[in-house]
Amino acid sequence: MESAISSLRRAKDVDPEQEKQGDPEARILQGHISALFAFDVGYEVSLEKLANLLPSVPVQPLSPKKLTPTFTQYNRPPRVLNLGSCPGPFGDTGQVRATLFDFGVVSLAYRWAVAKEHDTLVADLPMISQHLYQSNLVAKARDQVKELVERVKPAIIRPNLSSIVEDYYLFVIEQLGPSLEAGELLGKYRSVLSQTLRFETLSLSSEQQDDALRQKLSYYENDLLLIDWNAAIIYDQDYEDAANVLELLNVELLEARYIDSELDQRIQEHANLAHGRTGWPVPLRTPFRKAIEELGELRIESGLLAERLGNSLKLIGDLYLARVYSAAAERFYLQQWQKTISDKLDTIEIFHHLVTERIRTAQSQTLELAVILLILVELFVALLRH
Repeated sequence: MESAISSLRRAKDVDPEQEKQGDPEARILQGHISALFAFDVGYEVSLEKLANLLPSVPVQPLSPKKLTPTFTQYNRPPRVLNLGSCPGPFGDTGQVRATLFDFGVVSLAYRWAVAKEHDTLVADLPMISQHLYQSNLVAKARDQVKELVERVKPAIIRPNLSSIVEDYYLFVIEQLGPSLEAGELLGKYRSVLSQTLRFETLSLSSEQQDDALRQKLSYYENDLLLIDWNAAIIYDQDYEDAANVLELLNVELLEARYIDSELDQRIQEHANLAHGRTGWPVPLRTPFRKAIEELGELRIESGLLAERLGNSLKLIGDLYLARVYSAAAERFYLQQWQKTISDKLDTIEIFHHLVTERIRTAQSQTLELAVILLILVELFVALLRH
C-alpha cells in the first residue's frame, strides 16, 4: 500500500515534508479497510446443509465490551466462510470472506490492512477512499458470489442471484500515533473525515461536512463512530460489534431494495387485472388463478422475509448498539423503504381483493344466467308437451 499511497500523494501534489511541519500528523499505526457487497442469492439458505458442504463457522457472538447482555445476540447466527486471499486496489494482498444469512443473502467482505509500516496518515484517507471507490470491485464481487453459489447450491432453496447489489465501506482505525481522543480527532480532521465518507479529495463545504458527520457516536472518550450513507469510519480497538451491526444493516437495505423491486415488477405485471376482462365467466372456473396465487404468495413471502430480517439480531438491552443500529437505519433511510414496501403491499392487497371480487361477481352472474336458462328450457319443454 505504501507505493500506491505515495503515487496518490504525488498525483495530488502533496509534499510529505510539509506534512511533517507544525503539529505532528496522526499516523494510522493499526487499522484496516473493508469493502462489503451484499447479494440476494435465493429464497433461503439452510445453514445446516451449508456446514456440511464447506468449512464455515458461526458469526462470533457480540462481545461483552460494552456490557452486552447475553440475550442480545443473533437469532440464527449466520455462517462465515474464509475464501482466502485477494489482490487489492492498493497493491497489497487482502483477505476475503463470505457471510451467509439464512434468509438468502451473501455478504462478501474484502479487507486490506492499514498499518504503521505503510506510513499511512489520517490525511491520506480521502485519497484512499476515492481510489477504492473507483476500483469497481462490484464486478469482481459478483463473479466470486456466482462461484460460491454454485458450490453451495444444494443448501439454497430456490437459488437465484439477483442483479441488485448493495455496497458499503468501513475505514477502521484501531490505533493512532500520536493517540487522539474522539473530540480531538473530529476537531483536527473534520474536513478529512467528511471527505473520506463522501469519497471526495476536495474539501467539502461546511454544510456538506455537517451532513456527512451528522451521525456520530462515542462510548468512551477515545472511540468514535461516524456513519454515512455509503461508508463509515470506526476509531476503536474493539470495533467488531459496530462493524457487524453495520454489515447487517447493509444486508437489510439490500433486502428492502430487493422486495421493492419484486413488488414493482409484480404490480406492473398485474396492474391490468383489476380493470381487464375476466373472460367468459364459466361456473367453477377461476380466471387468473395463477395470478391470484402469485399475489397471495408474494404477500406472504414479503411478510416472512421482513419478519426474518427483523428477528435476525436482537439488540434489546444494549443501548449503545441499539443507537448504532438506529443511527445507521436512519442514514440508510430504512424507514422510508419500509413505508414504500408497506404501501406497495397494500396495493397488492387491493389488486388481490378486486380481482377475486370481480371473479366472484362474474361467477355469480353466470350461475344466475344458468338458472334463468334452465327455467326457460323447462317452460319451453312444458309448452311443447301441450
